Amino acid sequence: MKDWTDFVLEQFIGGWAFFYGIVLCLLGCSLKTFFSQNKLKSIARVTTLAGAVFVVLSAAPFSFWMYGVFIALLALAAFRPHKGRWQDKKTDYFLLILLLAQSLLMVRTETLHFLSPRITFSANDTLYIIGDSLSMGADPPGKNWPELLGDHANLKVRNLSFGGAKVASSLDQSPLINQYNALVILEIGGNDLLGGTSIHQFREDLDKMLTLVCVPHRRVAMIELPLPPFYNRFGMVQRDLAKSHGVTLIPKRYLAKTICTPGATVDGIHLSNAGHVLFARTLSVMLTQKN
Repeated sequence: MKDWTDFVLEQFIGGWAFFYGIVLCLLGCSLKTFFSQNKLKSIARVTTLAGAVFVVLSAAPFSFWMYGVFIALLALAAFRPHKGRWQDKKTDYFLLILLLAQSLLMVRTETLHFLSPRITFSANDTLYIIGDSLSMGADPPGKNWPELLGDHANLKVRNLSFGGAKVASSLDQSPLINQYNALVILEIGGNDLLGGTSIHQFREDLDKMLTLVCVPHRRVAMIELPLPPFYNRFGMVQRDLAKSHGVTLIPKRYLAKTICTPGATVDGIHLSNAGHVLFARTLSVMLTQKN
């Protein structure tokens, strides 16, 4: 059974808190708009504030201007003074509709990145992994998740991961992928996020890596980084570059779920044997062999 701290952590770094926050914000603003009782208005303010905190701390990878528009509409809909020209009920409805439209736009975008992707491969492919210590480990006689995933798909595996790897230090691994017919999975960037790499440098390094690995007839997938609060720009970079290079993104909720499952890690981050099995099983569902 999950500890409550593991559950809460998964909701935030996996992105679920964003959806909870949107619901709370819309609920609070609706209560404030449609009901006049002081007690309900107080509940509406608390609900709205809680929702705003959830949205911000979820680190959903939206730009600052997108967050700015949402927060501005939320503040006007929930907390503007009801005096003079602000008393018009039509203004209440108009602001609520604008907030709903903005919320639906953000929810639609995030939902598309939550859906499980379909990753195709051919029988003669080799599975290459570029990653950090999360793709290594497993105490004997256990196997790490790349080996287990290769067993599931009946593919040869070349695991190019190493401990402490950042995107920049992994660039030399990219030329070692010397087959055009290959399935490449990138599990990289966690040490950049936690190790102080600037957003500009992270974008530059990741762009170089994707340029090297994304060649014709090669399928490339990248595991999204589970994002701590206020690290949404790392997710923005991943999504932007994945789109421009035609890379399949594996939603962050899968790695977050694995990390937050009791017994799946040895230290809160690095996977145990059970964690490797769980993550490999999760990824295997996405793989589809081409006829």
